[in-house]
Amino acid sequence: MSDDFRELDLGDTPEELDSKTPSGWKYLSDGGLIRCAFSTTNSVKMGMGASMRKHENSVVWFVEQIDDEQFEVRKINTKYVPAGDAEVIPLHRLVNEFTPQLAYYEEMVLPAMEELEDKLNQGDDYREDGRLYSAEMEYENARGIEEKNVRALFGLGLIYLTRKELQRTRELLAELVNIKAVFEGKNQHLFNEFGIALRKTLMFSEAEVYYRRALDYVTDDENLYYNLARTCYEGGDWDGCLEGLILSHRLNPGLDVARDLFELIVGLAEDERLLKQYNKPPVPPKVLARARQIMAVESGKLPLDDGPVFGVAVGRARTGSAGKPRSGIVEIDGFGDD
Repeated sequence: MSDDFRELDLGDTPEELDSKTPSGWKYLSDGGLIRCAFSTTNSVKMGMGASMRKHENSVVWFVEQIDDEQFEVRKINTKYVPAGDAEVIPLHRLVNEFTPQLAYYEEMVLPAMEELEDKLNQGDDYREDGRLYSAEMEYENARGIEEKNVRALFGLGLIYLTRKELQRTRELLAELVNIKAVFEGKNQHLFNEFGIALRKTLMFSEAEVYYRRALDYVTDDENLYYNLARTCYEGGDWDGCLEGLILSHRLNPGLDVARDLFELIVGLAEDERLLKQYNKPPVPPKVLARARQIMAVESGKLPLDDGPVFGVAVGRARTGSAGKPRSGIVEIDGFGDD
C-alpha cells in the first residue's frame, strides 16, 4: 500500500473492526475499504478589471475505494444521495484534490441513503408479493430521492411488463439504455430478469436494443451474446441470431444452450412443417451452411474466417477479467420455459 494512502486519514480509525458488525464503522465498507463523502473546491473568476471577484464552487462526492490505487466517485445530489454515473480516479487525485467530509456524511448522506434503501427494499417486497400498485409507489418515492436509480427503474420496468403497459416500458427503456451503471455488473439479477421479460412480452426489437447497449460495455460474456441470439431467434432475425451465437461460441464453445440453438436452426431449416409450427421465416442458405459448419467442428475451437462480428474486437472488454464475474449477465433463460 502506498505512502499516500497511509496519509489519507479519516479520523478515528479503529485498530480493529468489530467482527460481529464489520460495517458498523461508518466510513468503511464491509471489506474495510474507504466509503465516505469528500468535497472538491474550484475557484472561478467573475467580472473584469477592478470588479473581478473570485467565486469558489464546492461539490460533494460519494467516494468508494476499489483497491489500493483506485476510487469510484459519484456526485451527491440535493437529496444527499450519490447520483449519476461513476468516475474512477487514482489515489493521487483523491489525496491532492478531495477533502473528507465526515460530519456531512454521517449527518446527511447516511440517513438519506438508508431511507432510499428502505424504499427500494419495500418496493421489491411488494413486487414479489404481487402488490404492484404499492410497489410502483415505493419505486416512484425512491426516484424522488435519486431520479435515475437503477433498482427503481428496473422495478418499474418489470411492473409495466407484468401489466402489459408496453408504451410505458418503451419510455422507461429509453432511460435505462442511457445509464452506464445499468450495464456495469451491478444489479445483475434485475438486469437479466428485465431482458427476459422484454422477450417474453414479445418486445423483441426493444430487447435487442437493450442487449446491444450492454455490449458497448461488455464484449467478453458468452451468455450475453447468447441472450442476444435468443432474442433475434424469437423475432425471426436469422442473421442476428447467427452472429450472436458465433460470438458466444467463440468465447465458450462448451455452452450447451448455444449449441442447442445451432441444432434448432438446422432442424427448422430442414423441416418446413417445423418452421410453420414455430412460426418462423425460412432459414437463409448462408445461415444454414454456417450453422452446419459449426456443428461439424469437433475441436474446442471454432474456425472463424469472417472476421469480427458486430464491429467489435472479441475478447476486448471494458469490464471483467479472466477468473472473475464479467457483466453479471449469467442467468440464461433456456428453451422450453415460455
